[in-house]
Amino acid sequence: MKTLKAISDAMNALEINYAFKKWKGKPKYPYFIGEYQERENPNEDGMTEKQFILTGFARGEEAIAELESTKERIKEYFPQDSGRLAIVDGSAVVIFYASAFGNLKTGDAELEKIQINLNTQVT
Repeated sequence: MKTLKAISDAMNALEINYAFKKWKGKPKYPYFIGEYQERENPNEDGMTEKQFILTGFARGEEAIAELESTKERIKEYFPQDSGRLAIVDGSAVVIFYASAFGNLKTGDAELEKIQINLNTQVT
């Protein structure tokens, strides 16, 4: 999927520990897991839209600061108003920062969690 490749390439460029759906092996904190939700497209222009969800995890005294810092890097990389364009297999993929939710419950007092929402469009 073109969106998955664009997100993966962006996470590599940002040097963020990232995996799609599930982290495998020993965690390298902070790390992020990606998943997406497709949206219905009422237009006939062939464009597809997805909400891409990045969930980040960190441990330690600086966990919250690390997650917030990473969120800011992602927010700058994918501008909310103009997005970031990637060409994947001849298709244009535009990714926009949408929102974030911090201080999410994990069930582990030492594990911090954040959710970052990105909107994507593929033509």
